[in-house]
Amino acid sequence: MKKRKGLKVLIIILSVIILALTVITVPAKLMPTVKSSLSFTLTDENAPKLAAHRGLSALYPQNTVPAIEKAAENGFWGFEIDIHTTKDGEWVVIHNDTVDAMTDGTGEVSSFTLEEIKKLSIDSGNGIKNYTDLKIPTLKEALAVCKHSDIVPIIEIKNCDTERFPALAELLKSEKLDKKAVIISFEREYLEKLRPLLPETEMMLLVHTVTKESIDFCLKIGNTGIDYNHKDLYKSLGALRYARENGVKIGAWTVDNPLYADFTVWFGAELITTNKILP
Repeated sequence: MKKRKGLKVLIIILSVIILALTVITVPAKLMPTVKSSLSFTLTDENAPKLAAHRGLSALYPQNTVPAIEKAAENGFWGFEIDIHTTKDGEWVVIHNDTVDAMTDGTGEVSSFTLEEIKKLSIDSGNGIKNYTDLKIPTLKEALAVCKHSDIVPIIEIKNCDTERFPALAELLKSEKLDKKAVIISFEREYLEKLRPLLPETEMMLLVHTVTKESIDFCLKIGNTGIDYNHKDLYKSLGALRYARENGVKIGAWTVDNPLYADFTVWFGAELITTNKILP
């Protein structure tokens, strides 16, 4: 028992050192994609599933159809995207509450109708110079990639009109993705409201630090895992053990260092969301 405790302490110390060196020596925007062969657990038979954060956003504009298509082409198990609702209740794929950072427009996503938001052009993101008139995709357009690939959509619900949840559930069912997609959110209310509408859809609660109370919530909802900020691994060790003991699936976000990904896997992570690590 003492040896195991000592090993955990050593792993925590090493993880902090590696993370610190990565932050100090390699600015995130300059850090290229890396092959997972640089690590240990990502190449063995118990390798976790890799999800491309906002599509393959290290090389292509985030949350766009090209980024999702390239994630599929590069062999990712899944792609993570963010969704909001427009003024007229349509689901669109964009990270921020506003369109300012990614497009030539300004204003909150919820203030635009779908027709109005489609008039905007994306003018920011990695590789944007290769695209002349890239548009914010609807969720349906993003999910269309799944028709030509086995890739799994991981859908993070951001600011939205919860009255549109029945339409979201119907969309996933009509696309035959309700048993394949994963719904994630920081908002517990969203998961609670969606569960009756999507009883067979896997969900994951997003958190920074894992707690026993957050695991109990996942157990109450059913078929719901926990997806935590990998930087808070050392704060979450006890609760992660509780999650494993109760069969709650564990994911870690957003892990760009393969060695750090190893640490999360050693403590139970089955899903790694990443900008940089390639399958």
